[in-house]
Amino acid sequence: MSQSRIALVVLFFAALLVPVAPAHAASTVLCTTYTGCSNQGYSHAGYASAKGTSYWGMYTGTNCTNYVAYRLITTNGLSTKRPAPGVGNARDWGTAMASVTNATPAVGAVAWWGKTGNHVAYIEKVVSSSEIWVSESNWSGAFDWRKITKSGGGWPDGIIHFTPPAPVSSTQPAIVGSPTVGAAVTASTGTWNPAPASFQYQWMLDGAPLTGATAKTYTPTPVTAYRNLTVQVSGIRTGSATVRAVSPPAVVAPGTLTASRRPVVTGTAKIGQRLSATGGTWSRTDVALTYQWFSGANSIAGATSATYAAQAADVGQPLTVRVTASRAGFTPATSTSASTASVAGGTLVRRSGPSVTGTPRVGAPLTASPGTWSPAATTTFQWYADGRAVAGATAQTFRPTARERRATITVRVTARRAGYTSATATSAATSAVGTGRIDVAKGPRIAGSPSAGAVLTIDPGTYSPANASVRYQWMRDGKAISGATSRTRKVSPGDVGRRLSATVTYKVSGYSARTVTTAAARRTRSAATLSVKATSPAAGRVALTIRVKGAGGVVPTGSVSVVDPAGRTRTAKLVKGRTVLTVTGQPTGRQTYRITYGGSSTVATGTKTKSATVR
Repeated sequence: MSQSRIALVVLFFAALLVPVAPAHAASTVLCTTYTGCSNQGYSHAGYASAKGTSYWGMYTGTNCTNYVAYRLITTNGLSTKRPAPGVGNARDWGTAMASVTNATPAVGAVAWWGKTGNHVAYIEKVVSSSEIWVSESNWSGAFDWRKITKSGGGWPDGIIHFTPPAPVSSTQPAIVGSPTVGAAVTASTGTWNPAPASFQYQWMLDGAPLTGATAKTYTPTPVTAYRNLTVQVSGIRTGSATVRAVSPPAVVAPGTLTASRRPVVTGTAKIGQRLSATGGTWSRTDVALTYQWFSGANSIAGATSATYAAQAADVGQPLTVRVTASRAGFTPATSTSASTASVAGGTLVRRSGPSVTGTPRVGAPLTASPGTWSPAATTTFQWYADGRAVAGATAQTFRPTARERRATITVRVTARRAGYTSATATSAATSAVGTGRIDVAKGPRIAGSPSAGAVLTIDPGTYSPANASVRYQWMRDGKAISGATSRTRKVSPGDVGRRLSATVTYKVSGYSARTVTTAAARRTRSAATLSVKATSPAAGRVALTIRVKGAGGVVPTGSVSVVDPAGRTRTAKLVKGRTVLTVTGQPTGRQTYRITYGGSSTVATGTKTKSATVR
């Protein structure tokens, strides 16, 4: 017989073996039709779309054997090859699979009616040993779900376990413990029916698998902080499909850092000394450390490194350092060192001593160099004469007075800096203070016009020290005038024709006296007296008789000049103080003439006008 005819015969007999309807039992229909069951939450596992395909060589469409074969392949993971030759007509399934057929219901097993009917169904739920729920596709009938109980008959003739029933998670897995970065948590598998032979685990972060996190325990890493952690538990049973269940999510809390040993401060608590801090010992070695130093209870601005040099404001206060440990995924933690002793004041170190520059004499300035100090300090000064403090002498410069004459001078420098103990140092002594020198910045001079009878005054000029006494001596042609020691002098007849000058002597205690001579005044002259007699001896002619006298009977020499009304000038020399000068070419009538004496070494110049009637 050809292979095609054999196939037709097989199909013919298979068709005869498919039951028209399932065996009746004490049951309740929970839903019917593919759509009706789906709407009520009862699944057909996609068979409505797959019923056109033959599974295990069964008839396609709505029938019990093709539906159950579909479920065993797609849900239980069985091969697409029929497991035994006798598995064809529903009535023969239990006989053909007698080795795996018993009376114990299980999810994923097949309910078989081979003695009381010709039907198979897929067990969806085992409520108890006397109640099961099945899904079934009936020959030329509807798809439905039924609840079947043992009472009243109709209980399956056997339960065929093609594969061990898949484990079912009846209680959701859970994470045991509060997920915290750095602290291990454990997966609770929940409860299963039937119990899996073993479990597999996959930890998940925000729903995505964590690479390598497949153990029952898991230690959250910093990247998981503040995110949702779940664990997926897979129930493994040989021959059954793997079933997976996922725990409720739990938010991973940041880890906790703890210090097993507090920070330690080393060094001397003293101004100018640098102290160092260790970071302490922490529960993790990969932490980042930051520092904050405290003076007493107050934080020190900017003191955030592992070392700190005590400042002036710290004197009398203990120092501590607070270390903060940080790590991604962990809550920062702090630990504070023990307090140091109260900070002591620092010590100023003199690198070079003070010195005095200048010439030690009365009135001359001496200047103190403070020397150099470490660290830099402010300095004050006190001057000493022969080891005794000079009252008020506290500036950097000092001018010795007459009181300090012949004494040696030193300066004591006191260095101060906030937070440090003040220090002093004294310079080497100068030589003995010598006599001072009076300084005449602007020399004396004679003020006034040096003419007979005039009063001349000596201006003593500008001198230092200003309290110096001043004495005067008038000089005539460089020789002292007896008794002429006043500041002023009335020019006497004896001074006429002479050059007057003066010496000014300055004196003050502790200084050498100083005498300065003024510049000589120009020669002293007497005033000139002119007398003029005018006559007109002839037409157009005027004769002027001119006589010049000096005070005290001095007979002047020199010449006189006459300016006529036309502006013309005539000059004539004096002979024994007299001359006659005739002016010609004058217009008739009353005319005025200007006569001028040019002066001499003893007589000053003089001028006079004279009128005359010209014929």
